[in-house]
Amino acid sequence: MVMDYLLSTLLFLLAMSSFNHVSSFDSLPPYKDHCGSIVPESTAAELTRNSFPFDDHHTGYFTGGDGIIDGGTSSYQYLTLQPFSIRATEFSDLFKVEASVSLATSITYYYAVGNFSYGDRLRHGGQHRYRRRHVSFKLEGFWSESSGKVCMVGTGSGYSKEGKHLNLDVVFKLDNVFNVSTITTLVSGSLVSLSFQNDESYFEPISVLMFPKGNYNYTLDSTEVANEFSSGTDAAKGGFSLNSLSFCSRPLSREIKGLQLEFSPECTSSKNCTPLSESSGQLPYLMSLKGIECSLDNNKHRLRVMVRLLNSSDYWVGQSFNPKNTLVGEGWWDEKKGKLCVVACKIMAKASSLAGSHVGDCSIRLTLRFTSTLSIKSTSTIVGQIWTNKSTHDTSYFKKIAFKNGEDGRLGSFQAPKYEYSQLEKVKKSCPTQKPMKNKGKRYPDVYSYDLRFDMAVSESNKRVAWGNSYPFAIGDEVSSSGNSFSNTSVDVPEVKLNSTGGLFNISYKISLWFNSTNVFKSLLNQSSLPVMISAEGVYDAGAGTLCMVGCRGLISNSLIPTAHSVDCEIVVKFQLPPLDAKNGIFIKGSIESTRKNSDLLYFKTLELSSAAFYIETAEKVVWRMDMETIMVLISTTLACVFVGLQIYHVKKHPNVLPLLSLVMMTMLTLGHMVPLVVNFEALLAQNPNKKNFVFGTVGWLEVNEIAVRLITMVAFLLQFRLLQLTWSSRKSDESNKGLWLAERKASCVTLPLYAAGLLIALLLKSKRDGDILVITPVNHSSWENLKSYGGLVLDGFLLPQIILNLFSNMRENVLSCSFYFGTTFVRLLPHAYDLYRTHNYAQLDNGSYIYADPSADFYSTSWDIVIPLGGIAFAIIIFLQQRFGAHCVLPQKLKGSKVYEKVPVLAESEAEVETTNL
Repeated sequence: MVMDYLLSTLLFLLAMSSFNHVSSFDSLPPYKDHCGSIVPESTAAELTRNSFPFDDHHTGYFTGGDGIIDGGTSSYQYLTLQPFSIRATEFSDLFKVEASVSLATSITYYYAVGNFSYGDRLRHGGQHRYRRRHVSFKLEGFWSESSGKVCMVGTGSGYSKEGKHLNLDVVFKLDNVFNVSTITTLVSGSLVSLSFQNDESYFEPISVLMFPKGNYNYTLDSTEVANEFSSGTDAAKGGFSLNSLSFCSRPLSREIKGLQLEFSPECTSSKNCTPLSESSGQLPYLMSLKGIECSLDNNKHRLRVMVRLLNSSDYWVGQSFNPKNTLVGEGWWDEKKGKLCVVACKIMAKASSLAGSHVGDCSIRLTLRFTSTLSIKSTSTIVGQIWTNKSTHDTSYFKKIAFKNGEDGRLGSFQAPKYEYSQLEKVKKSCPTQKPMKNKGKRYPDVYSYDLRFDMAVSESNKRVAWGNSYPFAIGDEVSSSGNSFSNTSVDVPEVKLNSTGGLFNISYKISLWFNSTNVFKSLLNQSSLPVMISAEGVYDAGAGTLCMVGCRGLISNSLIPTAHSVDCEIVVKFQLPPLDAKNGIFIKGSIESTRKNSDLLYFKTLELSSAAFYIETAEKVVWRMDMETIMVLISTTLACVFVGLQIYHVKKHPNVLPLLSLVMMTMLTLGHMVPLVVNFEALLAQNPNKKNFVFGTVGWLEVNEIAVRLITMVAFLLQFRLLQLTWSSRKSDESNKGLWLAERKASCVTLPLYAAGLLIALLLKSKRDGDILVITPVNHSSWENLKSYGGLVLDGFLLPQIILNLFSNMRENVLSCSFYFGTTFVRLLPHAYDLYRTHNYAQLDNGSYIYADPSADFYSTSWDIVIPLGGIAFAIIIFLQQRFGAHCVLPQKLKGSKVYEKVPVLAESEAEVETTNL
């Protein structure tokens, strides 16, 4: 019975799904009105497996459509055509097509870390902005195999710029859709709105360009063309030989980005220097090569490729598809010479539309190979050349262009190359080996177990001039396959021969520096607007944490530097890594020095480098410390609640002392609990995603404990606010307390100026201390942060207003319970004692990982951690003496009889009891 029910339900769902699929085409615009004159309509029959030149998810490019999709020249726009079914008709060359077309855009920034780039999608606020990044249509129409035309009508949905939902009726047209294609076959077309121009669902026509797949005939690989690749310097250089069985699964069949172009020294503009048919006057800087389709034909690996060239203005922002800077070509792998040979053609297109694009001149040649050996002067795993077979007198002629991937060093699944050291003799002279130091228990990171990448702040004469990053490129002769970390690779660690101390490693580094545009180094070290790349090799001493290397940087020819100097290797790079158990900060210090004479054109001043190191051991200790600090916060806040509760109990038991409490002290303590609640109110509801710690991640239990801390803080605030309310009510209820109001006013006149003067002095001392601390990441110490720190200092001395009020009112009653003033003093001073312990047992970090004794919430240092507790204890002792021997007992003998400190009248105990009935 149950099985019958389940089967019936399944059949019903399948029927509904089929109904929805069929009914989705019922409300399509009339085909005959919009496509009848382009491709005739016919009755569809059975499904067919004809050679429709599009796969299940065929990707293309588009421009336009601003009314329904966000984009522009700074976005990557792509189209996906997904055929649902292809049905035969009564005509042999006519087929009915049901498909969907999706348009998508994403703004992509290409960060050039070295000579390679990688994308990072930008996030845009607002749900309707996200929705306008994608729009899809369901289409139905016909394809004429003989004419190569496709015409379909359909509907879709999208959103206006204001976020309003739109129903869209469209007609989709394609040209050159043949079952057999060649290099000259480009599928172009348009997606046009059927709404009136003044209708809100109308959008500007969208032009489309796609490369067909399947049944492709390679026509450019002739004997004559092959001879053009047999000569040249790169033909004699060896490279990797690819496994014929896995050629099409290699990166050649996908996209290789960030290939850096190198032009002839005489090329200062695009004239006769670029293969682009039209140019803005700037030379292209980067090149990408993407495989369209890969196949094995007659034991020969063939590849259709798309080549894009980007000029320097596109360096940071990935641009939308532009046929004018794109080449399309055919390639094949030469197994004997270990290189890819490509014949490339220009794409001719209109200025504002992809429709009507066609293939033009096919005189461009390209070779690409993978190097098997790297060195300090040749760190590129991919190298190649671009040239033309045109004569120098032809308008399409351009000078030969070299390209390389330079910085990345990634080969995907290819065999990793080996690294050869050539500067070790120079390293021995520039970096004299120090005598082995006695083992003092310090441990430094080894090169295989730790990730030795780090970002850097670059300074010259204590002035920040640049920032950069560095990572190990090779250890021993093993090159990192990922260009990042050896600790994360699956490659077996090679055996390294060590010296007698067992801690020396040959190592190579890649260093990238970005200089300020207004800096003097732009004319020396940085000779262009592009980052400075330094390849370095040397020796790392794992026993002392020292890294000393000789570096080489590429030079860009200009009027100051002779063209013969393509590389400057008169550079020494040094780093000192902190020990794994560093207590006084885990900071890396280093330098980049020029060994040339000051008069040399290539000389530059010494650059100081600073960075922060994050070790596994340190991270584990910090996580444990955060655990402990969370518990300490919970205990301290709970104790604060207990001590305030005991004070409330004390004034209930002794109501006559309630008006004698200092309103300034009560207000300070109340604000001390309220401000954290206001500032961190979102922690009561949910963790703010913008405040996640990117070093240690977001830990669920830590978020729960933070919320618990806020809840307990709220309880403490409510209790403290109740005590303030009771104190205020007891003062206002009786006119006989005028003397107390006068004493409170006099005490405030003394206390507030003291606080103002203390604020100026404390901020000056704190700014001096902060100026002596090395800060890797720029930190903006706002006025609010400084005020918050001073607020913590004032709370540490919360008893001061009560002491001064006691002097002016000459009281001897036990106004404060011993548990309150000694207990609260203990809660306020315990963080300073803990900070002393933390300073001597944990590395100093500036990453927001402090939960208890946060340096931004008070004054913390070795001197402050001693002075503040002594002052707090002194205040507690003074209160104790005043309540036991009288307020004037702490004054000199001459001031004890002064009329300034006359005893003020207070409420009788019987009257005060009436005022405290609500306790």
